[in-house]
Amino acid sequence: MGLSINYDAVRSEIIAKLLSQGEDMEDILNKLDASVDSLPSVMEAKTLDAYINEYHVIVQRMYQKLNENLGIFAQQLEDACKDFEELDSELNNVLDVSNV
Repeated sequence: MGLSINYDAVRSEIIAKLLSQGEDMEDILNKLDASVDSLPSVMEAKTLDAYINEYHVIVQRMYQKLNENLGIFAQQLEDACKDFEELDSELNNVLDVSNV
């Protein structure tokens, strides 16, 4: 049995969802930022600024990298779909010509 790929489904079910989840992650990060940035209104500490800065360095970097990688992965899937579509088309053309 050969490889069967539903390219439209890959695009709508996988790639579109990955990109949408990347947008959702941005919303979550904004909520996290707002929560952490509101800490000075409910607590005081000499180390609070350091804690907030550490959060921004660690968490934001992690979220940004993960979101960037989601975009890269989605693009790689799209590129693979295009490559396979071209291959399918070329093979179909070769098979159609040889069956004539």
